[in-house]
Amino acid sequence: MNTEQTNQTLHAFDPGSEDAASLKPLRKIERILQRFETDGLSYCHWKSNYHVAYALAGREDVDLLVAESDNPRLVQILLAEGFKQADSAANRRQPGVFHYLGNDEDTGTLINFHTYTRILTGDHFTKCWALPFERLLLAETRLEHGMRVPPKAHDLIVYVVRNMIKQTTPYDLWQLARAGEATIAEYEWLTEGGEAHEWHTPLARHFPELTTADFERAIRMLTGPAGLTGRIRQGRRFTRALRKYRRYGWWRQTATSAYLLAQMAINKFGRNEKHMNPVHGGKLIAFVGPQATGKSTLAGAVREWLGAELAVRSIHVGKPPSTWYTWLPSRLIPLARMLRPDQRTTTIELTQSEDFPLIFIVRKVMLALERRRLLRRAFRQSRNGRIVLCDRYPSDVAGAVDGVSFTDTAIECETSPLKTALMRWEQQIYDEIHPPDLVIQLVVPEEEAVRRNLVRIKEDNQTTDYVRARHSQEIVPEFHRCPVIELSTLRDLEETVLDLKRRIWARL
Repeated sequence: MNTEQTNQTLHAFDPGSEDAASLKPLRKIERILQRFETDGLSYCHWKSNYHVAYALAGREDVDLLVAESDNPRLVQILLAEGFKQADSAANRRQPGVFHYLGNDEDTGTLINFHTYTRILTGDHFTKCWALPFERLLLAETRLEHGMRVPPKAHDLIVYVVRNMIKQTTPYDLWQLARAGEATIAEYEWLTEGGEAHEWHTPLARHFPELTTADFERAIRMLTGPAGLTGRIRQGRRFTRALRKYRRYGWWRQTATSAYLLAQMAINKFGRNEKHMNPVHGGKLIAFVGPQATGKSTLAGAVREWLGAELAVRSIHVGKPPSTWYTWLPSRLIPLARMLRPDQRTTTIELTQSEDFPLIFIVRKVMLALERRRLLRRAFRQSRNGRIVLCDRYPSDVAGAVDGVSFTDTAIECETSPLKTALMRWEQQIYDEIHPPDLVIQLVVPEEEAVRRNLVRIKEDNQTTDYVRARHSQEIVPEFHRCPVIELSTLRDLEETVLDLKRRIWARL
């Protein structure tokens, strides 16, 4: 099990890389839609209906508009199917907009039901227009691939109005220029068969503020060559005509957009582009097990899976970053290894001697301090909504790997007061570390671990003797204060990952 294999198996989806005709709807989504029909819910898929096949396959969000009176039943169905509500900064500024995330047990696909009881649209950041799309889109619907969608004439009205309003802000003009081909492709799909040309009556009924001439001019500008000045001028004609539907004034819209633009830049440069969090809170999930059981590989797979929608951070507890007071001593460790190779940490651990050199004890105390600092930050982030994945974690048993190094017996046998004080300090430091919310304890036969260690590509590959010693260690890590999922990684990688996703999702 190696990282390269994981990347090949769990590659990110590119919507343009797969033909819609070849996509197979997820059975979970089909089952949910059938329940909507059985319950008679008034809903429709309202955004990018020319890509509805991607939504059914779980490749894109399932964007559903639902009648406000039917929303409680829709939520009940999603919760009964194992979905969990998530929230984002954008949601908090868009009342009536919700995210429900679910795991497809058959494929391990993370599904995002992006539901709306009210459509807020307009500029990218504030969505400051509360246009009466709900009445228009839910007035008539038809089934397409099991999903309810509006008539193309109604879809066309939404397409034109949304795009014209966006012609008035610099960021949205830039975004529209980038999406030029997609905009034309959607228009061509909408006008196939001529059904969309029946837009005159619904436009007059739902948007009497817009004239037929303005609407036709907007279509020509969106689908053909048009100068920037003309687009902006026509966009302003739309915004003036529909100004009674604004939910923000101009000054508030500008200030909020500036704030959100700065936040987006921080997320981008901080490599935290996804900022959605589970409504019920984040989790601290630890992957533990002896050498070569697949901790890094499976933690990476889970990060890719959950990170598609949620804010996820990965940390390596075995290699914590230095603190300001351990940085300089850490820089001297390579020199100490050269001068005293017999006192290397791995050498002492392999001999299982209880005559601990002072330099070994000092290094263990430094490691404990670094781990405490790293895991305190991880705990705080998890309590603020983020999912934190930990490669390794201190156990509740002294003498086990990655935790308290010195048992009470070893401390009592130590005759040096300095060493004894340092060993007890290490125990105290680990006592201050919060337990994880969930432990994934990986197991694999020793011979398989040895084989994997020989073939895997890692800078810090350990010797075969070290791997065997880790697997045959007398004191086994135990976690008494949190749920533990024991998982064998002897199976095929894809099967292991699928099983792991099911079991983690049930605990989130």
